[in-house]
Amino acid sequence: MFFCYPKLSNKPLASLIAALACRSFLPLAPLALNRVVHFIADDIGQSRLNSDSSCVRIGSSVELRNLDTHQQGWLQLVYPQQACYRSGHISVLSPLGRALLGQTTEAEIQLTVLGYQLRLRVLSVINVKQRMKRRT
Repeated sequence: MFFCYPKLSNKPLASLIAALACRSFLPLAPLALNRVVHFIADDIGQSRLNSDSSCVRIGSSVELRNLDTHQQGWLQLVYPQQACYRSGHISVLSPLGRALLGQTTEAEIQLTVLGYQLRLRVLSVINVKQRMKRRT
């Protein structure tokens, strides 16, 4: 997840900041948790009716560009129990996951971790719709 590193000459510190941005840690502010829960509920209700593939939701694969280092890469937004920073699966409850939720292509995301600012742009969003298996 090198593309999430802030522009710093100290690589271990940059790595720590990127890891903290992509991992969930509690407690969340009540308003942040409320936003995530309502987005998930709305998304579940609307996904049967709306096939808008440009919106970042849980399960989305997202291509991001770091606006400071100009590096880019892919990550996937997942539920907390599926998160694995090393494989590019980030929790919806992480600071970056919360910032990505509901965004569309060309959106700019800014977040501050340990006093360092991360500036990212959403380049692509891929949503794969799972088909329900029929029971026979």
